[in-house]
Amino acid sequence: MDYLIASVVLVGLLCVLNLVLTYGIVRRLREPVADAGGKTLEVPRSVLGAGATVGPFSVTDAEGSSLTRDDLPEGQLVTFMSPGCPACEELLPLVAERAREYGPERVLAVVVRDGGKEKVGEGNGVRAYLERLAPVARVMTCDLGDELTAAFALTGVPAYVEMGRGGRVASSGRTLPHRAEEEPRRTEPVKADA
Repeated sequence: MDYLIASVVLVGLLCVLNLVLTYGIVRRLREPVADAGGKTLEVPRSVLGAGATVGPFSVTDAEGSSLTRDDLPEGQLVTFMSPGCPACEELLPLVAERAREYGPERVLAVVVRDGGKEKVGEGNGVRAYLERLAPVARVMTCDLGDELTAAFALTGVPAYVEMGRGGRVASSGRTLPHRAEEEPRRTEPVKADA
């Protein structure tokens, strides 16, 4: 009986020690990361933040239609990706899936060329993105630093912007926002004709 009590006490002490160590690790992971000098490191924004106003622009999409800031309605999802970017390669299937769900009128997929080295129609990277996204979204290509990317203050890819009212940004970030699950449709029972 003494061995049983001793083993139960030992297991209980190990569980308490495990809990304390886990709490310490979680607390440590929540602390901001600092460099060697003690300065807090922040992940830089790659696009305008929520509440900011998108700058004016006038560009042409891959179909030849013009696009301005005023053409971006509330709820419009604008994504910025670039061939050769590993994070963009991982995000591409999700963007295509989301565009299929939302419809081409609600998603603008911007393919950012690598410093203008690749022209439209040249290189497999841009062409592959255009072929993948064109059936499900409005697509355009541009160079980093041109009129469109300057309007969104784009400094890196991948990035997304969800448009709010009056040309303002509702939300933005590096990965797509989580979708709120749609409520299931209510169906009324079918009444048989008597």
